[in-house]
Amino acid sequence: MRLLLSLAAFTLFFAASCTKKALDGRDGRDGLSATSKASQVMKELEDSRFASQYFEGRAKVDVKSPKMNIGGTATIRVEQDKAIWMSVKKFGFEGARALIRPDSFFVINRLNGDYTAEPLSYIERKYKIPARFDLLQEMVMGNAVFFSRDLELETVGENFILNGRDKRFATKHTVDARGYKLLGMDLTELAQDRKLIINNADFRRVEGQGDNDFAHQRTVVIDTEETGKATLDLEFTRLSFSGPLAMPFQRR
Repeated sequence: MRLLLSLAAFTLFFAASCTKKALDGRDGRDGLSATSKASQVMKELEDSRFASQYFEGRAKVDVKSPKMNIGGTATIRVEQDKAIWMSVKKFGFEGARALIRPDSFFVINRLNGDYTAEPLSYIERKYKIPARFDLLQEMVMGNAVFFSRDLELETVGENFILNGRDKRFATKHTVDARGYKLLGMDLTELAQDRKLIINNADFRRVEGQGDNDFAHQRTVVIDTEETGKATLDLEFTRLSFSGPLAMPFQRR
């Protein structure tokens, strides 16, 4: 269970240096430069982002790594711009709980009694990168985040591919060209050869939540020298967008 919460924290580390961008432009296919076409795809992704003041999702969870293979259920709650809460259970018993706020994070591993409470500045000190709660929130909701504004666009079959690279990161976004759904993000920190891959699938309209679809299936892959290759599969089985939401967090 600890690995599952580590995946969420590691995603935050990767998200820390991203920059979001609102883009201009209309015709993304004909009569525009390659740069303008890439900007249009980014704008379409931004326009189709899924957002709600409150979110609660229950999901089947499978984690595979060199040290463990384990399944269970997870409850994830989000209050927009305020908190992300997660509880992971196995056979009905809670194994771990996490609470992430814009300025701090807390983790309880009930299986071995571990407890962590740190400001987000801890991430900045340890990993030498600024922590960004808002971008982890975007990833939880299945939305795109961008490391660079300078992206190249190519068309592969029925998908758009946005590729970017700078001195620190290489990125790849795969987008459904028919509905501008984010199918995948590949992020690589070049110096450390750390990789984060997020794939989205099973997009469905959610009643009462506008015209944008929600990805009910997620796969997160993290590959680092420290952890090896770890894979998290999430399949959302129940969604709610009403609030307020309880986010209890007791050490005992």
